[in-house]
Amino acid sequence: MSQSLTKTNAPDQVDCLLIPLKDKNLLLPNVAVAEIVPFSHLLTTTSSVDWILGRIDWRGVPIPVLCYEMLSAQGAPAPNPEARFAVINGVGDYAEMPFYAMLVQGIPRLTHVNKDDIQTVEAMNMGQFDQTAVTVDRDPAIIPNLDLIEQELIKYI
Repeated sequence: MSQSLTKTNAPDQVDCLLIPLKDKNLLLPNVAVAEIVPFSHLLTTTSSVDWILGRIDWRGVPIPVLCYEMLSAQGAPAPNPEARFAVINGVGDYAEMPFYAMLVQGIPRLTHVNKDDIQTVEAMNMGQFDQTAVTVDRDPAIIPNLDLIEQELIKYI
């Protein structure tokens, strides 16, 4: 009995989240984000940098919270009733920090990105932690360098 094996191609589509910040959106693959949680009380931290806002208790584990705008040497966002925390899956091999959270300024939007949908753009004022400036369906966004963010964060927690 012979069986015919057919090769199935992986889809060219990646499910991503457009995550609103103060003046821009971040574009992250959906698998990088563990959960979006409501804004809650921050636990204090002994960090010496202002961009680490504190910690939140997420599923019984205290995780550090950072402000991407402040990390990128921009001003802090104004208080926002729509603010939330995006819990990010760690991409590095830091056993002491498998997750961290980022302050976001609204509800992220799911978008399906095909390679033809995304276009790299020349962006002025790219920050140290911005990997690439893009547009997705006419929405400008920044793809952050998660490795670099984690390397910086681990120094201060």
